[in-house]
Amino acid sequence: MIASRLSYRALGIKLAILLVLISFISCKKKDFTDEPFYPDPEPVDTLSGCWEWPISVRKDTALNNLFTRFGGGWTGADGTLSVPLPDGKTLWIFGDTFMGTVRQDRSRAPSGLINNTFAIQDGDQLTTLFSGSPSAPQAFVKPIEAGWWYWPGHGKMNGDTLEVIMFAMRSNGSTMWSFEYAAVDLLKFSYPSISLIERKRLIENPVINYGTCLLEKDGYTYIYGAEKVGLNKWMHVARCPSGSLDQSWTYFDGTGWSADPEASSPSTFDVSEQYSVFENDSKFYLMTQHHILGSEIYLFESTSPQGPFINKQLIFCTPETGGNIFTYNAFYHPDFSTNEEICISYNVNSFDFQDVIRDADNYRPWFVRVRGF
Repeated sequence: MIASRLSYRALGIKLAILLVLISFISCKKKDFTDEPFYPDPEPVDTLSGCWEWPISVRKDTALNNLFTRFGGGWTGADGTLSVPLPDGKTLWIFGDTFMGTVRQDRSRAPSGLINNTFAIQDGDQLTTLFSGSPSAPQAFVKPIEAGWWYWPGHGKMNGDTLEVIMFAMRSNGSTMWSFEYAAVDLLKFSYPSISLIERKRLIENPVINYGTCLLEKDGYTYIYGAEKVGLNKWMHVARCPSGSLDQSWTYFDGTGWSADPEASSPSTFDVSEQYSVFENDSKFYLMTQHHILGSEIYLFESTSPQGPFINKQLIFCTPETGGNIFTYNAFYHPDFSTNEEICISYNVNSFDFQDVIRDADNYRPWFVRVRGF
């Protein structure tokens, strides 16, 4: 039943996409290598309808190799949020995850999905965190409500406590692809054991998925979310004093900060369901993928964490997108970025569930590095 959720969910998304397919044009696709698409200072191959000079892009070979796995834990997932840890390690937070064996031809042995996993990266070693047993794995964390499941938000360290936003999901119809946000929960884990020590419900029946991204700045934690209006999505911003997320939040109302969540003002239009906001060289950047599973990844800039975010710039088009294959929810990864070059991931999936069984690389994150923004 869990394995079929991905297939039906994708089918539901596909039907929605068909209604709006004519509203946007896909980029031309190009296979890329470990080297930049074109050298500085002049481009030799600017793709029509995609990014332009001075943007240059290359694969992150180290991370792509790390997440090309054949067994012994995680072998594919979506989500792909990262949190820097105090001992130099990195926490990865994933959504629906495959744990079974991948054959040498990259096909999967029969296995189901579990709704979430965490993973600890220490250099070139990756340790998967899940519940159950290796022969019968289960999601690492589960809501207390029967029939609900967790998909991941972002996280942060607060002293020796790891705090992670998790989205409690539930079915909302008679079909397997019908689901909705049921709650936003805050989970606290001891570190380094990653043992759950506390769970708190922050929002019931959320309209906005606060926690898709967290940003620390000037004594505050900024908490980002998206509000869905039909097929469109709007960015919203809350914040709380630095430290624990278990404090009173205020909400940006367009001019200032209000204690009333209903006063939150939608800002940037057509963000994706999940996105990243980060600081680089004294500017703040919003990075979001096309809001209807398009291949385009955009960057906006601002002088403040709450925006407004302006100067939309196309920085990448995912080359896998086409046919049944789609990509979504690009994220920024601070542990692997510099002021000159940012590391981003995006998730690959298929409208045909058998595609992800025939080829494990059709359901996983890929990583690229972007310069010149």
